[in-house]
Amino acid sequence: MGRATGASAKLNLIEEDTYGVSPGGNFLQPPFITCNLGKDQNLQDEPILGRGRDPYTPQRDVKEAGGDIVVPVDRHYIGMWLAGLFGVPTTTQIEATGAITFPDNPSDADTIELNGVTWTFVSSGASGAETNIQGTLADTLAQLVSDLNGSADTDIDDATYSENDTQLIVTHDTAGTAGNAYTLAASAATVSGATLSGGGYRHRFVSGADILPSWAIEVAHPKVPAYFMNLGQIVNSIAFGLASSGQAQATINMVGQDEDIESVTSNAGTAQFLNNGNVDSFSQFQGTIKRNGVALGNIESADFTYSNNLDPVRVIRPDGLISGADPGVASFTGNLTARFDGTQLRQDAENDTELELELGYSLNAHTQLLFTAHNARLPIRKQSIEGPGGIRATYEWIAAFDAAQERMLTVDLHNDYDGTLYAVLGA
Repeated sequence: MGRATGASAKLNLIEEDTYGVSPGGNFLQPPFITCNLGKDQNLQDEPILGRGRDPYTPQRDVKEAGGDIVVPVDRHYIGMWLAGLFGVPTTTQIEATGAITFPDNPSDADTIELNGVTWTFVSSGASGAETNIQGTLADTLAQLVSDLNGSADTDIDDATYSENDTQLIVTHDTAGTAGNAYTLAASAATVSGATLSGGGYRHRFVSGADILPSWAIEVAHPKVPAYFMNLGQIVNSIAFGLASSGQAQATINMVGQDEDIESVTSNAGTAQFLNNGNVDSFSQFQGTIKRNGVALGNIESADFTYSNNLDPVRVIRPDGLISGADPGVASFTGNLTARFDGTQLRQDAENDTELELELGYSLNAHTQLLFTAHNARLPIRKQSIEGPGGIRATYEWIAAFDAAQERMLTVDLHNDYDGTLYAVLGA
C-alpha cells in the first residue's frame, strides 16, 4: 500500500439515473486543482444531568455532503460543469467566416488568395481564376462575387461569397471546425486573418432551469488504494475571478446526499476524456468585460458567481440523509473594481441604468466563454482617496430577469467539441 498524494488523486463522475444511486458505466474524468468533496457528520453533546460530571456518549447529527471543487477554466471541460449548473445546452454548429477589405479599386494584376487558389484582377478578358476590374470598387466586388460563386474550382466552391461596399465576405459552406483551415491572402488588400475563423460549436446555456441533474462523483486515491463515492451531487454554484494575469480558475460548489467508502475497488469503469485528455485552459489575459456590447476599460479585477441557491430537502428518515435539493431563486452577482478615469459607471449607478454586462474569456472567434447578464444594475459607490496612488471604486452589481430576453443570463461556450457529453451530464 502507498500513501495518498494530490498528484495521484483523480475525480470520476457520471450522471445518476436515480438520485443518490451510482449507476454503472464509464465515468468522465475531468481535470481539477483542489477538491474538498465529502461527508461531514457532527457530534452533539448528550444533555443528560444527574449522572456526575463526566459526559455521556455524544449523539450523531444529520449528514452534510458536498463541498467545493476548484477547476481550470478548460475550453472543453467547463461545458460539463455548466451542464450540471444549467442543464442541457442548445448546441449549434457555426460556419467559419472572414473578409478581405479593399482600400480602393484593384489594379491590373492585383491578386487575392482563397483556400490556396490565386485569383487575379485584370483590365479585360477575364477567364478562369480572374475577374474584370469595373469602374468602381463596389462594381468590381459585385463582379468578383458573381465569378467566385459561379466557379467550378473545387477549392473555391467550399465557400459562399458576398460583398459590401469595400469587402469581400467569405462564409464556409460546412458548419463546424473545417472552415477554420480555409486560407486568405491578398497583394493589395487587408485580410481579416490568415484563415477563416469562428467555425465550430456554440453551446448555449440559459438560466432558470427547474430540473437539474444529479451526479455520482468518485474521489480516487489509487495509491492507497481507496475510493470515495459521493452520491446525489448537484451543482449549486460556479464562481469566476478575472484578473490581469494568472490561470483562469472556477470554483464549483456542490450539494450532495452521501459519501460511500468503496475501499480498494473503483466503480468508475474505464475513464472517458474530452479532447483526448488534454487540458486547454483559458488564461486571465484572455478575459473580457463589456458594457452594452462595448469593451469596458480600466477594470482592475472582477468576479462573478451564478448560484442555483439549492434548498436541501431535509425529511425525517433513519439514515440522516437529505432526499434531494430543490433549485431556489437563482442569482447572478459580481464585483467590478475600476480605476477612476471617468463617470460612466457612476452615472449608470446614479440613474439606475439597465445594463447588459458580458464577462468571460475570449481567445478568438471560435474559442470563447461568455456570460451575458441582460439586466444588471450597479449600486452607488463613493470614490475614496486613500493615498497618492490611483483611486478605485468597487461596484457590487446584481443581475435580474430581462423581459425582452425572457431570462436573466445567457452563457455561450464556443469550442471545437460537438457537446455529446454535455447533453448526457446535463440531462
